[in-house]
Amino acid sequence: MNCYKDKKILKTSFLDTSFMKNLESALRFGTPLLVQDVESMDPVLNPVLNKEIHKKGGRVLIKLGDQEVDFSPSFVIFLSTRDPTAHFTPDLCSRVTFVNFTVTPSSLTSQSLYEVLKTERPDTYKEQQTLIKAQGEFKVKLRTLEKSLLKVLNDASGNLLDDDKVIATLETLKNEAADVMSKVEKADQVMEEIGRVSASYNMMGLACSRIYFAMEQLELVHYIYRFSLKFFLDIFHGILHSNPHLEGIKDHDERLNIL
Repeated sequence: MNCYKDKKILKTSFLDTSFMKNLESALRFGTPLLVQDVESMDPVLNPVLNKEIHKKGGRVLIKLGDQEVDFSPSFVIFLSTRDPTAHFTPDLCSRVTFVNFTVTPSSLTSQSLYEVLKTERPDTYKEQQTLIKAQGEFKVKLRTLEKSLLKVLNDASGNLLDDDKVIATLETLKNEAADVMSKVEKADQVMEEIGRVSASYNMMGLACSRIYFAMEQLELVHYIYRFSLKFFLDIFHGILHSNPHLEGIKDHDERLNIL
């Protein structure tokens, strides 16, 4: 949503008494609209989600309730909910794009692990990110070679063995594929080594995840004990970067024991 912040996003909800007015204004002027706390869907949005627009006398209109309003092509709508148990029908799922920002134990464990590696083993972290990118490029290259091979075979006519151009092209593709596969194998070996290094920090990532979700349960005791994920990550960042107990210590194992 950051790309729309300069357009002044209009916030509303189904419980807002001026919801229809805000919706009409956003549709007419192309203002980004954020509908909050959408635990269930209001039928009034069906024409909007279905994009039931039509032209009339040079105007682009959309039916909203019992009236027709002008529709701006720059209009965009966001629906959000803070309820992780909210259920939406398949019909709605087929008309919108879902983005799940729910924090899960596994996702927070991975995030914490990456943060530790970035701080404690920056060389390992950088090499890991480089190899992940390289592995993606290798896969793209292999798919490109496969398409080239199919094209050569499809364009060939007559006996393939008698066509020197086809044979030369196939040999080139074979050599390129072998080179890529060799790089893939080497990358996999390095990733295994990186995995062994990062595995030593897995328990810390898991501990961070458990601590956060334990803190999250404190809200059930009293609402004042509500802690945001940013608050937790700021503390975690401070432990990694401003920890007086780590000053002057270079050994990785010793630093890990302190953490």
